[in-house]
Amino acid sequence: MLLDSPRRRCLLALTACLAAPSAWSQSDVAALQSLKIATMDLPPYGWIDDQGVSHGALYELGNEIGKRMGLPYTNKIQPFSRMLESLKEGSIDMLSSQAHQQALDAGDKLAVMYGVNVIVATKKGSGIESIEDLKGKKFVFHRGASYRQLEGVPGDVKYVDSYGQAVDMLYSRPVHAAVFSEPAYYFFLQQAKLKPADLGKVLYLERNKEQWLFVRRTMPEATRARLKAVVEQLRQESAFDRILGKYGSSGP
Repeated sequence: MLLDSPRRRCLLALTACLAAPSAWSQSDVAALQSLKIATMDLPPYGWIDDQGVSHGALYELGNEIGKRMGLPYTNKIQPFSRMLESLKEGSIDMLSSQAHQQALDAGDKLAVMYGVNVIVATKKGSGIESIEDLKGKKFVFHRGASYRQLEGVPGDVKYVDSYGQAVDMLYSRPVHAAVFSEPAYYFFLQQAKLKPADLGKVLYLERNKEQWLFVRRTMPEATRARLKAVVEQLRQESAFDRILGKYGSSGP
């Protein structure tokens, strides 16, 4: 039995080196063949233009993850419900989502990618100055959205398919408030050639809401570990905010 010999210390050092996240064993290499990424079809996060070219802050962040993984990768922009189905059946490897029940049912959350503010934008002249003033008012929600903080608050809710429609309705229709992710609100204000002064006060419903990397349940542990390290590095670099700035959609 070896107690404290030079040979034993050498073996322990070698074992620690091989166990380190930066060391790639043969089994790691075998697990990491390619990466299938999906990005939600929702400007400014992801969309495909009329020429078939993909854009978006989250789309670019997904590409950066693929590059840093050092693997062949694909990144397809899809409707959110289709992405969840694909993750659940295992035909894609990863997507980004808030940690709501639909996403939790589809895959495993691995790491926080970035945080985003959830806001309530109001109609100019509505007199709404606080969350308490929203009680009984007419709202616009993105279809499929729900907000725990607003349960029982709206007097009426209109659902739309895009944040662009929400901005248009808030500006030109008899509604009082609409809920957005903050980047989407300012992005679509610019698209509509409107300024913040054309609408009312912006209220913060939730600050820095976590957006998670979700992975397929059958993803190998070696892949998960490497992905988590890459995503955490990008978050430390504020990569999403940097990319988002290219789209002019982070705020006024």
